Amino acid sequence: MYEMDRLREEITRLFCARMAEDGDPSEDAMDYLGDIDFHALTQAVRDKARTVYAYTTQGQHEKSFNYRGEELFHQRATLLYEEMDQSTAEIAVTTRTLELWLLEDMSLVCVACVRVEYEGGGYVTEYRTIKGDPARSEMCLDLDDLSEALDELCGPCFENEQPVYEL
Repeated sequence: MYEMDRLREEITRLFCARMAEDGDPSEDAMDYLGDIDFHALTQAVRDKARTVYAYTTQGQHEKSFNYRGEELFHQRATLLYEEMDQSTAEIAVTTRTLELWLLEDMSLVCVACVRVEYEGGGYVTEYRTIKGDPARSEMCLDLDDLSEALDELCGPCFENEQPVYEL
């Protein structure tokens, strides 16, 4: 499932689609992606992959009600990028973010996440819903930030801080 060439294709497709949408198709995706080591990135996303649930609750106190709803993707995924959409801070901190996830099959998905934090993170509840293809989503991807986030994911691989996976 973790194929470096497929990962490179998906990331490049996303960058090209967003550059065309921004009205500058003449810009080359490699201006953003040229420094990314896709072998290391493939290793990193495999190491960081996890099961993502549509709804979760998680508390740090004894006997907290911890819950996991239905699996959102029915395969593991790695969070690549998130952007803040809305936030309030009343009795609890409530945020809505848009997230970019890479699935095990190397497809990219945009997800909306609503998160409510009580007591400074002592109890957290999150709801996620799939918004679709990130190339056509409401996400306002900053390509510089995304490129930097992808590059940062490779750090543990370069520092030998994670296992090496056979690809």
